[in-house]
Amino acid sequence: MQVVLTIDPGDPRTLQRQLFDQVRGLILGGELRGGDPLPASRALSEQLGVSRNTVVLAYELLLSEGYVESRRNVGTFVSSNLPETGMSALREPAADRGPGATGSRRAVGRRRDSAGSPAAKQGAHTVISPNRGRFEHDFWIGRVDPSTFPVGEWRRILDAKIRYGGVRFAEYQDPQGLPELRHGIAAHIGPARGVAARVEDIVVVGGSQDGLALIAHVLRGHARAFVHEDPCYLGARALFASCGYRPVPVPVDREGIDVARLPETRRSLLYVTPSHQYPLGVTLSLERRLLLLDWAIRTDSYIIEDDYDGDFRYEGGPLTALRGLDRRGRVLYLGTFSKSLAAGLRLGFIVAPPALVQALREWKSLTSNGNAWLEQAAMAEFIGGGGFARHLRRIRVIYRQRRDALVDALRPAFADAQFLGMRGGMHVSLRLRPRHGDARDIERRAAQRGVGVYVPGSGGAFVTPRNPRARDTLLFGYAALSEKNIRIAVRRLVEAAGPGSDAARRPPGRVRYRR
Repeated sequence: MQVVLTIDPGDPRTLQRQLFDQVRGLILGGELRGGDPLPASRALSEQLGVSRNTVVLAYELLLSEGYVESRRNVGTFVSSNLPETGMSALREPAADRGPGATGSRRAVGRRRDSAGSPAAKQGAHTVISPNRGRFEHDFWIGRVDPSTFPVGEWRRILDAKIRYGGVRFAEYQDPQGLPELRHGIAAHIGPARGVAARVEDIVVVGGSQDGLALIAHVLRGHARAFVHEDPCYLGARALFASCGYRPVPVPVDREGIDVARLPETRRSLLYVTPSHQYPLGVTLSLERRLLLLDWAIRTDSYIIEDDYDGDFRYEGGPLTALRGLDRRGRVLYLGTFSKSLAAGLRLGFIVAPPALVQALREWKSLTSNGNAWLEQAAMAEFIGGGGFARHLRRIRVIYRQRRDALVDALRPAFADAQFLGMRGGMHVSLRLRPRHGDARDIERRAAQRGVGVYVPGSGGAFVTPRNPRARDTLLFGYAALSEKNIRIAVRRLVEAAGPGSDAARRPPGRVRYRR
């Protein structure tokens, strides 16, 4: 089959990324449909004058994200599993209106909170381990290793900014964020996450929680229901409940949030972590991503995509974010530097639909007048000078080695358990078999041996009481522990697991991975 593709030597994207983006665009635009064959890699490489390996890598990336399927000894074809409803929704022209079918922009951010304090009913939220300083080995999710921070380079940048900052250091800046930092963010998430962000659509915030609070304020006049994954990040649910939204939990399975169980209520706000579900670690399938976008358009709803650890991908190419598929301005992409660099910097960002940018900027101005200039200016320099890319390459290697050390240590004792979230992020979850007993009991016994492992209900996540993941899943944040400490901690954990673990009685089995 002949497909019209071009290579632009002046394009800053790699050749394989150019091919990937063009083929994906043809699929999403309907020019290529389910079951259509793609040209053989050798024929396409000759047609475009590029190496065959370039075409093969582009096809592998399309395959990893679910756009195509490979039939052995036959060829490569457009995936037959793509939902036609979601595809047709993507082909519709983007709407120019703001939130609401009746142009209700005046209502954005204006509805008063309901009486009472829903937050008081949600339990305390904290991103700090309750056992910090108490346990010798703590697998709390979200902790980074402070020894990996690029102290020397960061100090050099700060010194230069303080010395030569001049008037900019002494004056208020744009509450939306320094333009040079927003340029750097756009340049980073384009190739890394497939998000073609305009600088004017980016709002710099003080980490994910600040971004969530900003969105909660802005959309109170549009949405009343806060739809979320079950389990999900507790900080998001508690925040939106405290602002008067009605929480609506939706179960998660091995393909991510169960789209078939989303409410059909108009004007909802959906919170998802599609790349590495928090806390289970599963990846939302492409089919469900398309169906999510169709649901948002059909119900006049918005989606918050929290890409909290999307900079860490250990197997395959980087995933295209849900925001990269959005053609109708329905996704607010939330990113942070807390996991990739340091939480203490309190820097994050929102890539917002154009219709919401002004409201977000106004609320940011009202609440804080913007983030501190020094940290923004230093981060912009760190990205623009290539330091951030070098830092990510280095710590990806370190964190992958720690992930491998954790799984290798757990394998003998939990050979028939399910490991989830292996392809990326900073934590994995372990789904136990019934014979291992209740995960909450293992958590308690491990604590008595100085090891912090967590079930979703105590590990910074919210989970409904009847969700079986509250009883059969253990969470392991491995980024902040050395390989040696991981092995010591797992030995103690196995002792705590008791007769349900069989490291001493059975030869190592084969772990079944759920990615």
